[in-house]
Amino acid sequence: MHDTEDLERECAALRRDHAVLAFGLSHDLRAPLRAIESFSYLLDQHGEQLDEQGRDHLRRIRDASARMARLLSRMQAWLQAGSATMRIEPVDLSLLADWCIAELRDAHPEREARVDIAPDLHARGDERLLKSALQELLHNAWHFTPTDRPVEIRVDAQRTPEGLTVRIHDRGEGFDPAHASRIGEPYQRLHAGTNVDGCGMGLAIARRIAERHGGSLRIEGQPGEGAVASLTLPDEDTAR
Repeated sequence: MHDTEDLERECAALRRDHAVLAFGLSHDLRAPLRAIESFSYLLDQHGEQLDEQGRDHLRRIRDASARMARLLSRMQAWLQAGSATMRIEPVDLSLLADWCIAELRDAHPEREARVDIAPDLHARGDERLLKSALQELLHNAWHFTPTDRPVEIRVDAQRTPEGLTVRIHDRGEGFDPAHASRIGEPYQRLHAGTNVDGCGMGLAIARRIAERHGGSLRIEGQPGEGAVASLTLPDEDTAR
């Protein structure tokens, strides 16, 4: 028993060290990144002095720095999801889902979207973190729907022995079930060819939030037939 307790303390200390290192890296890398962005912007102001190849190199530098900035931002969101202080209280998940969809509609007014959110979906948890988890899952459902057809999303839930399972159904691209084991791991991108701006962190953030509530995240799908994200939250307070 004593050995088990020592091992748990050692693992907890390692997790803290890793979190501190990751936070430090994600913060300190922003200074040189800002310098790259600033000087590449200044060079762009003198673009007429560059030949075609030079302008192409400059464009690649700016694209790479923008992508690195997105990666750092998403890393910080993932770290925050795992370390933020939690306030457990009753949460209206239907209201949070409505809120997330309203934000997506505002950001993409040109897209036709058919969204059905079941009423009275209630759970216990940290409202801010659960909103972030729903935001990531609904964002995926929205953005992985081809632009030549309407977005179709349905949010419902069922009670299971494990607690409340909220399900987000979409009619998007789906994915090969053979890749299901990769889902939820940081930087894993199942649609890298069609979503060049993606960082592969959205599902990892949602899964981390689910696990902090003592729950889980499961994704099922088929190519061309959409996907279902199932977020399970326990009825009892098992947050950590």
